[in-house]
Amino acid sequence: MSLQQIINDAVNIEINRARLVAQTVSRSGRISVSSRNWTSPFRFTVTPKPVYTAAEYREVFADLLDSDRYLPMTFTLNDIDPTTFLADLGNSWMVPYQGGGDAASGGNNTLDSYSASTDTTGAKIVLNNTNSTTITAGTYLVKKGDYLRPTGFRYPYIATADVVIPTAAASVTGVVQPAGVTVELNVGISNLSYVSTSTRTAVTGITSTTGLTVGQIVTKISGAGAFGGVTYIASVDSATQISIVTTTAATSGSITFSGSGNTGTPAVAVPVHRGFIGTISTNTLVRVGARAAAFNVIVTNLPQVRYLPGQLVELTGDIGLIEEVL
Repeated sequence: MSLQQIINDAVNIEINRARLVAQTVSRSGRISVSSRNWTSPFRFTVTPKPVYTAAEYREVFADLLDSDRYLPMTFTLNDIDPTTFLADLGNSWMVPYQGGGDAASGGNNTLDSYSASTDTTGAKIVLNNTNSTTITAGTYLVKKGDYLRPTGFRYPYIATADVVIPTAAASVTGVVQPAGVTVELNVGISNLSYVSTSTRTAVTGITSTTGLTVGQIVTKISGAGAFGGVTYIASVDSATQISIVTTTAATSGSITFSGSGNTGTPAVAVPVHRGFIGTISTNTLVRVGARAAAFNVIVTNLPQVRYLPGQLVELTGDIGLIEEVL
């Protein structure tokens, strides 16, 4: 509990989840750059409580000092009650679950009815409806910024979009765009765009996108165009266009498709901030909020220690931590 106690009592916690990039310059001036874009490990700078009694210091810091840069340690951004699993201490405001997908279980930071499926791969967590209990369509399953972590897995993920339980859509027609075309987002509003690829493209010419939502799984019914593997809606760009992401290459052309509903298997895909690490072999419960924001870290920097009269210990620096990615 030593690191957890330091987190609970910390004066400041700085979180950096930007991609790790290393750069070197050769004698000839050539610049080489490498990046761990897929894993994007979390890095933390923790400013601990500045003064401890000698007894507190020995109890709290002994394990941290012994582990140093060699052994991983664990903590959650918010300490939780061991019985209710609700936010309990410290930094509960940092990691609250914002959706309504855990109401039936008493708000214990575990999704009800929906479990991570074997289709989870890439920068998304695919969820199945796994029992007879359904959540009302339109309920937020997650909101942007929510932490998620399938049980039994080491790494937390952050949702990058609001995802609701979808309403089933049937016989929607449109045209899958080929790779290499410029796709406008928020058409007529912001002028943002991207160049499509075979696994990220747009479906245009839709009569109405009403009822189509971000994260909704779409499947082909008929037509010359085709989706590639598991396909989900990445954004609803306008009243006549959606952007989609597929696991394998899509084929351009006219298409008629359906969209998953609240009992779908799979039901939705939640876009997350980094590629999923590992393989899910069976439907797996998903923790959210405080229960998801758990980390395995290595110490990268320890503060200097100053011993003061009166059996007090002052810490004169920050603690550096980096997520251990195996």
